[in-house]
Amino acid sequence: MPSPLNRGADNPRQCSAGSKAEVLANFARYWEQSQGSDTPAETKRQRMERQADSLADSQLWHDNYRASFLPAFQIVGPHLPHKYTDDRSRVRLGRFGHRTSD
Repeated sequence: MPSPLNRGADNPRQCSAGSKAEVLANFARYWEQSQGSDTPAETKRQRMERQADSLADSQLWHDNYRASFLPAFQIVGPHLPHKYTDDRSRVRLGRFGHRTSD
């Protein structure tokens, strides 16, 4: 539900609240709508679903935020090695997993 005091409070690009009289009129209208109608109370299941959705959204935002610093590109499919590795620096394993490189 949007904020009753400021029409654009949920959207930082629309933070124009107007005059004091407009803000009070908006709040009075919101108060009459919320108190005058019989709105059903939120059940535990609905509240848990809302919180789970909020947690999933925040986790997705955090993952995207972390990925923005150092994107890891992975090659998919067959590819050639990007540089030559000298045979003298390769580690060779012999019998029983022992290292046999000289």
